Amino acid sequence: MAMLGAAVRRVTLLGTLAVMLAVVFATPAAAHAELVSISPANGAQLKTPPTEVRMTFTERVNLIDGGIRLIDEDGRTVRARDPSVNGRTVSWPMPAELPDGSYVVTWRVVSADGHPVSGASSFSIRTAVAAEPGSTTGTATDTTGSTVATGSTAPWPVVIIRLAGYAAFALFAGAAAFVLFCAPDSSREPTLQRLVRGGILGGAAATVAATLVQGPYTAGVSMRRVLDTRLVQQTLGTPFGTAMVWRLALYGVLGVLAWRLPRILNQLGSWLVPAGIAGVAATIAAAGHAAASGPLDLAVDAVHALTAGLWVGGLVVLVALGRSIDPRALHKFSTLALASVLTVIATGTINALYHLNAVEQLWQTQYGVTLLVKLTLVAGTLAAAAVSSHRLQQNRVPLRSVWLEVALTVAILAVTALLTTTAPPPQIAKQNGPTGPVAGPAAANDAVKLSLGDQGNASLTIEPATTTGSHLHLVLADGHKRPLRATRVKLKVANPGRDIAPIAIPISMLDGAWIANYRFPFPGIWKIILTVDGIGPSAIVTTAEITIRG
Repeated sequence: MAMLGAAVRRVTLLGTLAVMLAVVFATPAAAHAELVSISPANGAQLKTPPTEVRMTFTERVNLIDGGIRLIDEDGRTVRARDPSVNGRTVSWPMPAELPDGSYVVTWRVVSADGHPVSGASSFSIRTAVAAEPGSTTGTATDTTGSTVATGSTAPWPVVIIRLAGYAAFALFAGAAAFVLFCAPDSSREPTLQRLVRGGILGGAAATVAATLVQGPYTAGVSMRRVLDTRLVQQTLGTPFGTAMVWRLALYGVLGVLAWRLPRILNQLGSWLVPAGIAGVAATIAAAGHAAASGPLDLAVDAVHALTAGLWVGGLVVLVALGRSIDPRALHKFSTLALASVLTVIATGTINALYHLNAVEQLWQTQYGVTLLVKLTLVAGTLAAAAVSSHRLQQNRVPLRSVWLEVALTVAILAVTALLTTTAPPPQIAKQNGPTGPVAGPAAANDAVKLSLGDQGNASLTIEPATTTGSHLHLVLADGHKRPLRATRVKLKVANPGRDIAPIAIPISMLDGAWIANYRFPFPGIWKIILTVDGIGPSAIVTTAEITIRG
C-alpha cells in the first residue's frame, strides 16, 4: 500500500504541475491575420476610379464566398468580379467605370489558423473626403481599418465540438499509451477497451462535426447551414479542412489497428499506433494557430498537444481502473507522466516566449480574462492535490480527490477550447480594455458624449453630421471637467445595420483636443468606437451611436 500510495502521489503531483504549466504557457496565444496595407488606402481621394483593390495581410488568408463587398454611398452593393488570393495578398478587380462618389470596401476572410478576420475601408472618386490634417493618401498601416474581433469568441457549437475532439484524443492516446508502455497485460481489460473505442468514435465524430460547423462560423452565418455543400467545400479548401481530412483518415487507420486492443501489442501495431497518435496531434496543431506560424511552431504545438493528451488520458485511466492497477504499472506511468510534464514545460515555454506580448493582456482582453478563469481552475486542482497528499500520508489511496482532479481537468479542457476560438490580441494591448457603458443615439445630430467610466467622459462633436464631409472634435475630461491627457486615442466608425465593419479614422492632437476629418459614406445610424490609452491602469473602450443625415 505504501508503494501504491507513493506512486499515486507522484502521479498526482506531476499531473498538477502539468496542468499549471500548461495553463500558464497556454499555446493559443498567436495572433490571427492582420491587414498590413490596403490600396486604395482608407480615406483616399482618387481622381480616377481604381482598377483594383489590393489587400496584404500578415499571413496567408482564404476567401469566403461573398466575404468581400463594395458598397456605394447609397448603401447598395456594387457588382464586381470575384477576388483572388495569392498567399498573403488579395487582389480584387474593380468595375471598369465606377461613378463618382464614396465607397466602402468591407471584407471577411479566413486566416491560416482557421479564424475569420473582418474589417472595412473607404475611398472616394472625385469627391471631397477630408483626411487628417497633414496626412497623405496611399497605403498606410495605421489607417487600414483592419479589425480582428479580439474580444469575441466562436459560437458555442464550435467550442463544444473542439472540447469533444480534445477529450476524445486524450482518451485514446492515454489508454493506448498505458497499454503499450505501462501495463501490456491489461490489454484485455474491458474498461480500457471501452475507453479506446470511445476515443476513436468520439474523435472521428468530433472531426466531422468540426468540419461542418467551420463553414458557418467563418462565413458569419447561421449554424442552420452546417450541411450547406458550398460552405463544406469552402472549408475543405482551407488548411483547417485539410487537417480535418487527415485527422479523420488517421482515426480510421487507428480504428482498424486498435478496435481489438490486444492487436496494438503485435509488431506492426506497436509502432503504427504511436505514429498514428502523433499524427493526430499534428492535425490538432495544424488546425489551430500554429498553422500560420511555420513548421517549427507547428512541431512545437504538435508535441505539446501529444504530451498533454498522454497525461490527461492517463489520469482518466487511473480513475477508471481504480484499485485494480498493479503498482508496477503505476511506477511506469509515473515515468511516462514525468517525461510528458518536462515536454509540456519545454514546449509551453517556447510558445510563451514566442507569442506572449504583455502582462496587461490578462485583464485588458476577453482572452486574458478567460485565461484567468483557467488559473482559478488550477487553484482548485491544487486544493484537490493537497487533499490527495494528506490522504496519502495516512496510507490511503485518494481516489475521490483524483476524481475531483479529473473533473477540474475537464473544466480546464473546456476553457482551453474556448481559448482556442477566442482571438488573442494582435499587438500589445492598446485597443482593448474594459468596455464602458454604451450611450444611446445622440440627442442632437452633431454631438455625443461617451463615458470613460471612473476616469470621466469624452465629448465628440461632428460638424456637420451629414454625408457632405465632417469635422470631428474630441475632448477628454475628468469628473470635474478638467482635461484628461491620453497617450493614444483611436477612433473607428461602423454601421452594423449595413454590415459595415469598423473603419479607422486618423485622429491627432491639436491645442488640447483630438481632431479629425471624415466623410461618412452614407446616412444612417453609425456606431462610434473610441479607444483611450494612458488615463487609467488599462485602455478604455467605449461606444455610442450618432445619426448621420444625407
